[in-house]
Amino acid sequence: MSIENWIYKTLNPVMTTLLRSPLHGIASSSIALLHFRGRKSGREFVTPLSYTRENDTVRFLSAHSTRWWMNLRGEPAPVSIEIARETYTGKARLWDGDSEQLREGVHRFLSALPRDAKVYGIKLDESRRPLEESLAKAAPELVLVEVELD
Repeated sequence: MSIENWIYKTLNPVMTTLLRSPLHGIASSSIALLHFRGRKSGREFVTPLSYTRENDTVRFLSAHSTRWWMNLRGEPAPVSIEIARETYTGKARLWDGDSEQLREGVHRFLSALPRDAKVYGIKLDESRRPLEESLAKAAPELVLVEVELD
């Protein structure tokens, strides 16, 4: 098991418990629980992820090195999201690999949550917005999920 997998297997249950507890406010302003079904198994998965929200659009950003997002390939997938102990349903659409839609979504995500830029190796300008050349370099390894809430 890689160190990355070990960290996720250890921290995800802790974060899930925190986000469902009365102490959720510590993290729930930027971390949500995404519920989705396995594409092949049909099994339900729950994973804590950094998120941003613009009206009825919730965005999640990840890297190809994680594998959870593979379950959202294809047609928009039904999902539910727990944000601050409230559950929302919607359809998730996935962008994996460099595209105009991915770059625009990543730009919006990191402009709203600039602390995550370091995780993906993306440099920010003095206004804390992603630098285009840095985003272009990182984009092929990024995954963006946009959920349109019902």
